Amino acid sequence: MVSMPEMGAGELRSRLLSFDRAVALRHPGQSFRLVLVGGGAMVLLGHLSRATFDLDVLAAPTVLQSLMGEYDLNGRVVAYQDHFAYNIEDRLVPLGLPTSVVECWAASLEDLVASKLHSDRETDKADVRRPEVLSALDWDRLTDVVEDMRASSQNERRYRLFLDNYEEYRKKYGPCDS
Repeated sequence: MVSMPEMGAGELRSRLLSFDRAVALRHPGQSFRLVLVGGGAMVLLGHLSRATFDLDVLAAPTVLQSLMGEYDLNGRVVAYQDHFAYNIEDRLVPLGLPTSVVECWAASLEDLVASKLHSDRETDKADVRRPEVLSALDWDRLTDVVEDMRASSQNERRYRLFLDNYEEYRKKYGPCDS
């Protein structure tokens, strides 16, 4: 497939369903699981209304990696593994897509926000400040994710920078009792 400029929720769902059909043809009788993160996951969860260029996949079977690129599924996210808590699996949210062989999950909103607080990209900063994200965010759960991130961090300096971003974010946008 040719890469599309930007995709909204409908196009993202369509891409995942097309990917599922392609996987079913190439791997009959098998089943697989994807863990989606980033802005695309936030769009699919209904917490973000902007378009995106791809879907970031944190976890996917190696056998699917070559096919993923044809459907704008970005498997290079593993380079940012330390932007996610080690126990992200405990908070995954099923996307409920009518797929046949590829089960699609997304990181929780709190895990997605925490990962974006690791970033210096303006898009990521804007995403976590959108009213639809702030209104859906469970601040206590976000605090738990932030604490869990220490064990995932590559080093104390990177964790400290992330923690500074989180503390500034919570002070500016968090509940009044922060």
